[in-house]
Amino acid sequence: MFSPLHFVWLGICAAIIAASTAFLLRRRPPLRSVLTVLCCLCAASELVKVFTSIEMVPSADGSEVYPYLPLRHVPLHLCSLQIILIFYARFARDGGTRTAVLAFMYPTCLAGAALALIMPSIYSGPLSFADAFLWPMSWQFFLYHAGLVVLGLYIVLSKQVDLRPKHFLSTCLMLGGAAFVSIYLNSIFASPTYESGELLSVDYVTNFFFTFEPPFDLGITEKWQWMLYVAAICAIGLAVISALYIPVFRRAKREKLKTER
Repeated sequence: MFSPLHFVWLGICAAIIAASTAFLLRRRPPLRSVLTVLCCLCAASELVKVFTSIEMVPSADGSEVYPYLPLRHVPLHLCSLQIILIFYARFARDGGTRTAVLAFMYPTCLAGAALALIMPSIYSGPLSFADAFLWPMSWQFFLYHAGLVVLGLYIVLSKQVDLRPKHFLSTCLMLGGAAFVSIYLNSIFASPTYESGELLSVDYVTNFFFTFEPPFDLGITEKWQWMLYVAAICAIGLAVISALYIPVFRRAKREKLKTER
C-alpha cells in the first residue's frame, strides 16, 4: 500500500475515472445503458477472480483433490455486493425500490470503491512489478473498483435518479444492516478450535465489511476496543454518507423555497 507501483495504479484509475465520467456527461446515455456495461464488467471481474484464485486442494486422506475458492473471495464485501445491486438496478422496473437501491449505490460505490483503491486488500506484502501488472487479480481489482466509482458519480451527476433526503436514511439503514449481518457471516466462516467444549482459538477469519478487524493493525485485543472500533467506522460511514448527500439536501431545500413563494 502506498508504494510507487500502487501510486501508478492510482494514477491509471484516476485517468480512467476522469475520462469515463467526462465521456458520460458529454453523451448523457441512459443510466440503464451504463448499468449494462457495468453488468459486463462485473461478469468479467468475477470470472477473472474465480479462475485466478481457485486452488486445487487435497482431501485430508490425500485420496482426492478438489477445487477450492478461499473464503475471502466470496462476494460478500460491500463492493462485491454491488454486483447484485447492479444487476437488480439494470433489470428491475422503475419504482421506489429501484430508486432506493440506486440511492444506496451512489455513496457506497463512490466512497467505498475509492477507499478500496486507496487501501487494496489483495496485497499482503511488498508490491512487486509482477504482482502489480502481471497478476490478473490486480487488473480485476483496480478496473472493477474504478468502474464502481464512475457509476457512483454518474448516478448523481446524470440527474436521472430522483435522489431525496429520505434516501439518506434508507441508505444508512441498509448499510448499517449489512454491516451488522457481516458480524454473523464472519463468525460463520471462521474455524473455531474447541477443547472440552471450551473455545481456545479462531483461525481463517473472514473480514467482510471490515467489522472484525481494521485494514491495518490497531492492536485490538479487548472487546471494548473492538466495540470502540466498530463505533468509529460507523461514525465515519455516517459522516461520509452525510457529506455526499449534502447536494441532495440543498436541492430539496431550494425546491421547498420555490414552492413556498
